[in-house]
Amino acid sequence: MISLKIKNTKEFMQKFLMSEAFADFLLMEARVDTFVSFDIDGRIRREFYTKEELELQEIYEFAAWESVRPQVVQMVKGKRTPLLMKLVLVYMPGKAEALLEKEEQPAGSGSFVKYLLCTVKYENGGIIMTGGISYQGFTMDKGPEKCWDQALCRLADEIGLEYEII
Repeated sequence: MISLKIKNTKEFMQKFLMSEAFADFLLMEARVDTFVSFDIDGRIRREFYTKEELELQEIYEFAAWESVRPQVVQMVKGKRTPLLMKLVLVYMPGKAEALLEKEEQPAGSGSFVKYLLCTVKYENGGIIMTGGISYQGFTMDKGPEKCWDQALCRLADEIGLEYEII
């Protein structure tokens, strides 16, 4: 898996926190350290919803990044930057499956690759985006990882981010 060192932190934060650039992701977990530490478990609590809501809308295992983003913005806004911000994002399941099928990755046939992940970490004034895959078993096949690495680079390019692969 690759890591992308983002060259312009301010531009990235603007796009990440103030736009829909990452709307295709769910939030698995987050940690934001300011004057206190905030931890977010992005796992959806299905019992919160009514039976009708569960039937009417597609509810994923994790919260949509777009639904949690305003709370994260509230945590970090102010004159001081956070000491640390680490978020683990999950690429939308349907989009992940379509990506892997398009690239003819057999591990992506809907059952073997569980999640395509993107970890965004802000620390010491810099941002690193790291790709990852959660498998439901063991495989020696690195095809899905290479596919996801390329897709993350394309995403960064589409958003207009300058980065260096580390």
